Amino acid sequence: MSVMRAALLILLVPAVARAGEPQAAPPPQPKVKPAAKAAKPPASKKAKPGAAAAAAVPIPPAVLTGDGELHCTISDKENGRQTLTIQNGGGLEFDALVSPIVDGRVTTAGPDKGGSYRFTSHLAKPATGKLPGVGAIELDELETKVQVQMNRYQQPGGRGTKLQFSSLDMNLAGIYVEFAGRGHAKNGEKYSFRVNLGAPTDGNGRVEPAGDEDDAPMTAKVVYVRAPTTTVLVTTIVDKASSP
Repeated sequence: MSVMRAALLILLVPAVARAGEPQAAPPPQPKVKPAAKAAKPPASKKAKPGAAAAAAVPIPPAVLTGDGELHCTISDKENGRQTLTIQNGGGLEFDALVSPIVDGRVTTAGPDKGGSYRFTSHLAKPATGKLPGVGAIELDELETKVQVQMNRYQQPGGRGTKLQFSSLDMNLAGIYVEFAGRGHAKNGEKYSFRVNLGAPTDGNGRVEPAGDEDDAPMTAKVVYVRAPTTTVLVTTIVDKASSP
């Protein structure tokens, strides 16, 4: 028994001794660098207040007002002539040959009850015009629209014959006279325009219906009118490429 105890004791001593030995340190862990801070976006330059809005707003067209005088002689068979001159103020002036009457109509209810006439026409060939601050231009297009109501008129020859009237016979709230078109100047600038005449201050006219119906085609018209005019003008400047 004593021999067995001695042998057991010998076996236990190395195990105890190894248990008391210091253990090997764990391998060092690699250092992790902290994440870099996200770069701040560059500060945007602040635009001046209203700059973007101002750049987006187009320049409005020119509006010219004046006192105009219109002479118009036209028929449904031959080219007519329209001449517009400005007596005071500003606006488009022209002297143009125009096509025969298109869609002309005359309505009559009787000399004391009045009536109306209307027609359209267009430029028969290029014509000359004049603009304030520009000078002479050439008209490439000219469309005419006319609609006039009369409170009364005179018709000495009876129904179906020429009727005549003065500016005092016109219904001032029932007049529409428009000239619209395009033109160009010698320097390359192009123009589009619309001219409207207001209520006449003076004038007279003669209109001839094709028959004695209450609503008949219009065969001819001669009118002189003096009235305020409004010209709306849009200018297109053509940039010329500079030579190398």
